[in-house]
Amino acid sequence: MVDPVFRRWLTHRSWGLMVRYCKAVAWLLPVAAIAKDVPLWLAPDPAQQARLAGLLAWQAAIGAAVYGVLLADRLLPRLRGQELALSLFCGLFMAIITWAGVTGVRTQGTGLAIYAACSTFMAAVIATPVPVRRPMYVGSLLALAWAKADSVASIEALVGFLVNPFCVVMLCLWLDRFTYSRDLALFRETQRAEAERARADEVLANALPPAVADELKRSGRVPARKIANLGVLFADLVGFTRYASQLPPEALVLTLDGVFSAFDALVEQHGVEKIKTIGDAYLAVAEDDLPALCRLALAMREAVAAYNQANGTRLAMRIGLHAGPAVAGVLGTKRFLYDVWGDTVNVASRIEAAGRAGGILVSEAVVRQAGPDFLFAPRGPVDLQGRGRLATAWLVGPRTATTPAAPIPHAQRANAAPTARAVPAGAAPRVHAA
Repeated sequence: MVDPVFRRWLTHRSWGLMVRYCKAVAWLLPVAAIAKDVPLWLAPDPAQQARLAGLLAWQAAIGAAVYGVLLADRLLPRLRGQELALSLFCGLFMAIITWAGVTGVRTQGTGLAIYAACSTFMAAVIATPVPVRRPMYVGSLLALAWAKADSVASIEALVGFLVNPFCVVMLCLWLDRFTYSRDLALFRETQRAEAERARADEVLANALPPAVADELKRSGRVPARKIANLGVLFADLVGFTRYASQLPPEALVLTLDGVFSAFDALVEQHGVEKIKTIGDAYLAVAEDDLPALCRLALAMREAVAAYNQANGTRLAMRIGLHAGPAVAGVLGTKRFLYDVWGDTVNVASRIEAAGRAGGILVSEAVVRQAGPDFLFAPRGPVDLQGRGRLATAWLVGPRTATTPAAPIPHAQRANAAPTARAVPAGAAPRVHAA
């Protein structure tokens, strides 16, 4: 049974080839007709002029078929994938070719040469999903035999005449099978190449953002671009170095893979961009979408808790968020890696380092942009290396939460305000004088 995908592919391919060669014939037919008809028209021999009417009729038929294909392709594009339309046009062309052969038999003209050339050319170029043309070739041979039967005196003479047409038909049958096999092999190679390309695109899409991957495929390079407002999230497994020293390498890799795979799924779910992992640290960004990054941070904390419950571990995540201008892009030409740079990235890393296990520490820029959707508990200013004192707050949860202070770990309460009150929507945490 023929694969339905291959049938559609072969029908489209054969239709396209038929249209291409019909365009060539449409340009050559008027020139060839003039070159053939004018000498017959001017010939003094009445027998030559008598052949002109039949030749004009045949030329009109081939012209109607050729221009009919071109008009159908332009005006009825849905026919391009229809097997029935392809088979009907093949049958029409075979009938016109057989007409030329029958005329050549009766007039001793060049019709047999046209029959041989056109039938073998059609067999070598166009393939049909089902072998509908094989009975057409056999029928054409019978038509030639019928045309010759009236002018021969014996069966032996008829058989002798049919030797050459029989060889032509056998060649057409072989070409028909060869063309089909060639197209089947081409289809399989095309499918294999498309599958490889899809896998390569998938790998590239996993390594780079879609827009960056598309630009890299088009031009081979991706210039760095400045982003006016980039939300940056750093997450780190607290005390993981000590924890990892107690594990064999295989268990260590499985632990990190389990946690980070859950994070990858959350990144996809919340529509932000993972940049990379650095040891036991995780970096993600969101352009002009701080609420999505805050939702991701809360979901990551829940994912770690779920992992601990399922595996009996005691992992704790420390998360820091900041927002501001940054630069993003791909450096070099080998082992492409999409990355982000700038002071915003450095500050986000230091905010994460200033946090506590199980907490989500954010800057006032995050509170200002995501405040309407979330509850924050002010922590107060913290000292960041190279930046001095920076106002920060704990991300507690969505604004619909009924107990905003509950998620704050005990270790963080020493650094929080005496009462874990929510920062008003859109407001920044208050910075006290040093």
